Amino acid sequence: MESRLFRCTECNELTNMTEHDFSAEYHYDKEKDCFIELVKNDREPFITKHKRHKVEELKVNGSSFISDRPYSEPLKTSYFEATNGREDFVIKRWRDRIESPLRYEIAEGYIEVTNKSVIHCENIRKQIQAEINPLISQDKITRLIQVVERVISELDTKSLLKDSLELDHPLVLQCRLKNSVIKSIVELSKDIFKGEEFKKIRDFIYDNSDYTGVMAPLVKRQFTIKPSPQIGKRFKKEVVIPTEIGQGDILTL
Repeated sequence: MESRLFRCTECNELTNMTEHDFSAEYHYDKEKDCFIELVKNDREPFITKHKRHKVEELKVNGSSFISDRPYSEPLKTSYFEATNGREDFVIKRWRDRIESPLRYEIAEGYIEVTNKSVIHCENIRKQIQAEINPLISQDKITRLIQVVERVISELDTKSLLKDSLELDHPLVLQCRLKNSVIKSIVELSKDIFKGEEFKKIRDFIYDNSDYTGVMAPLVKRQFTIKPSPQIGKRFKKEVVIPTEIGQGDILTL
């Protein structure tokens, strides 16, 4: 869906214009037992309020979108970065009710994200107990988990992120272990397991190191909004917003 984000430089207010701004809404009329079409114009309030003000278009950083709620949450608050070429802004996006339009609020700055790898310690223990017979001692399982923690802690988190998947939550990424990492864990496990027991553990490690496997780590993210001193080239000049916009058109400046 094509969209363009505009900021009134005098009021510091935003609007996001899309081709759906003039889409009709349908409401059921109980008395007439039929649906009634209501024509809407989502651009009109912004245009009316700011038609004599200076307005600029902001370029959105599409890879910066982040939230602390699952993607499936319709009422979540999310953040993303945008710039006018001189200043960087963090944009807050949210809606108060599921039927309400999205709202946007602006603040100068940038989004700083930190990443931390996490091991499924108890899941590893439970899965070994469920899959391997005869049962392996708790002490040996604990030692294996310590090996996994040590190997993963020595990895650069960025290397894990290169081969990761976001599922339902933007702050949790599923990773998988590279063959070189798996081999390191297997090699170190030789000091813990012997004979047939080692073979079973080796197979277990290989079978459970993909994205959803218990051996593979998660990367958990946190984000904060920082003030930004960055200044770059302006990519759009300030303009006066037109008083009228054709239905179905994206605002052309």
